[in-house]
Amino acid sequence: MARVITPARVFAVARLHLSELFEWRAGRDCTAACVVFEALHGVDPLAHFDQAYTSSVEACLILKRAGGYLAWCRSIFDIEETETPQAGDLVLIQCSGPLGAALSICIQSGEYAAKTETGMIIVRSKVLGAWRCPS
Repeated sequence: MARVITPARVFAVARLHLSELFEWRAGRDCTAACVVFEALHGVDPLAHFDQAYTSSVEACLILKRAGGYLAWCRSIFDIEETETPQAGDLVLIQCSGPLGAALSICIQSGEYAAKTETGMIIVRSKVLGAWRCPS
């Protein structure tokens, strides 16, 4: 049976995982939306990522070597890219900060939950890339 992905369910799961302490390491920083995606869909977008980092400088170096954040996402994620993100989809949004972008989870069309150093935030932002819920 397919999982029902509603904006309310996405918000609840995002709130649970994006409110945890921010740390510079995979799944605990601006990649925390991947943890939400896995909780919603049972698919870990970071399954093919095995590099460790503990600072924004180290994270930036990984992204620079990959050709940027979007290129890194495309090389790491083994899920379908989409032009129209819906509730539960993984979305790379433009933001301020050392990386210039952050992974977020789509709550509903045009509304994204992202992790900040102080907790979860709901934003509207330019979409740089998006990945669809698996069927």
